[in-house]
Amino acid sequence: MNTFIKTLALMQVIQYVDAAGVCLSIPRLCKDILLSNPGSRSREYTIFLDTDKTMDVFCEFSSPYHGYTYLKDISENPFILRSISATTEEIKVVHLRTSGRQYSTILEELSRYKRRHSLSLQINENRGFKTPLNAPFLGKYIYVGFLPRSVASSRSVQGYRAGSKDWEFHNCDANPNSYIAFFYNNSPLRTHSYHKRCCYNGYMRKWIDVSKEYTPQIPFDYFRFFEMHMGGCGGYVVPKYSTFSDIVGAVPGFRFDITCSDIHCHNGGTCRMTDARKPVCSCSQGYVGRFCQEKVPYSCKDIAMLKGAIDGEYSIYSRTSQNMQYKVFCEFHQTYGYSFVSNTNVSVNVDDLFEIRSHVVVRYLRRGKQYESILEQITPYANKPLTVQYNSNRGFNTPKNANRMGPYIYLGFLDQITGRYRTKQGYRVNDADQTFVNCDRNPNSYIAFYFNPQKNPPVGYYRYFSYGPLMTKWLDDAVPVNSYKKLPVSYFLQFEMHLGGCGGYIVSGYKTLNDVVGASLGMRFEI
Repeated sequence: MNTFIKTLALMQVIQYVDAAGVCLSIPRLCKDILLSNPGSRSREYTIFLDTDKTMDVFCEFSSPYHGYTYLKDISENPFILRSISATTEEIKVVHLRTSGRQYSTILEELSRYKRRHSLSLQINENRGFKTPLNAPFLGKYIYVGFLPRSVASSRSVQGYRAGSKDWEFHNCDANPNSYIAFFYNNSPLRTHSYHKRCCYNGYMRKWIDVSKEYTPQIPFDYFRFFEMHMGGCGGYVVPKYSTFSDIVGAVPGFRFDITCSDIHCHNGGTCRMTDARKPVCSCSQGYVGRFCQEKVPYSCKDIAMLKGAIDGEYSIYSRTSQNMQYKVFCEFHQTYGYSFVSNTNVSVNVDDLFEIRSHVVVRYLRRGKQYESILEQITPYANKPLTVQYNSNRGFNTPKNANRMGPYIYLGFLDQITGRYRTKQGYRVNDADQTFVNCDRNPNSYIAFYFNPQKNPPVGYYRYFSYGPLMTKWLDDAVPVNSYKKLPVSYFLQFEMHLGGCGGYIVSGYKTLNDVVGASLGMRFEI
């Protein structure tokens, strides 16, 4: 019964309070901490072993995808190095100098041996390698072996790699020493005397000389006495002596990587590893986020459901351009709202933005001030919905500048069939009909808002028309926009408006509209 209770307790989520007073689940690895919070700081943490004991470690989070684990002590806890080390290709060694500064170096196997050998990381053992001289004196140690005894016991080129550079020597007597050992003895040191006889030189200090200052700052009690031995004519060093007299101690850091086996891509997403050893979720359509956990917002209505109905600029996704985003300004009211589209090169999904087709809001910018009007069909056509299309005008006349300044958003009033009569036509602005009689059955009945990525000027068609009151009424009768509803300048697009057959034609930025920067179409949706 007691065994069952103890096992059950280990299965429960263990809690502790960190230095900030935040209650956290005790992790089993530094990797667990990074997985739970990619923004975690590099610092000392307590991890929970598979036994009933905890262990203090320093977790360095080098990126959201990898880092290094530094052990404070191994004297009381059984520990398996492979549980914290994802690779034997490298080890990061941080050393402490008498100045109090810390420096780090990546140690690796020599390039010439990498295809056949990797580092050997062992704890309290050195199977296949030469035994450290201080093992009988200092006991517990972490062993980093470069070349195994079978390879190092030859008169050949040997050494180590540090700072992305090979540091080689020729083993003159086939003595197979090829290691660095870090000792975790917490009692007063009594060391082997070999360092007093041999063999300090510039070669053994290369990994110190190429090191870079280490900023996370590991607590001083992590730094340990070490010995490094190479050859046969390579050298032997310990800290606080000879050319290492400025070195207090060092601590090895074991690399961990977050891989596809560590993460779960939600909602049908799949994981792949990039060339930079990063796991990336490829999300199924309709989802985004690091783990595909967020529903893609395609409209301001989606924004309201996902983030709340708060006025402002947001990024939404295009349905036709996979994973492409564009900016919209969402203006929310109690039961409805308006979507305004910023200048973009991404295909706009108008059908997601425009639900209530009885009217639109058109906002324009003139001399630094913003104004708006509500546009509708004139009374005889009140039951006919407005049309809004992206870079298309199906059923309507084509804008004059479609090829020259497109893509565009098209606001259509009367379609070609309805507009091809000598009838009263026009548009309604702020509850007042503005009409004309189509004199020649030319079915132009639209306003086109141009994204114009090439910044092309419009065709000269506008030169043949006077900008009469019918065409400018929605500008002249517009009301000032409240400051909290103002749009960024990027939302105002150059426009052309064409009515008839004897209605008129205008382009912003020319003639009496030379001080009008552009206009933005507000499309209504329901909440």
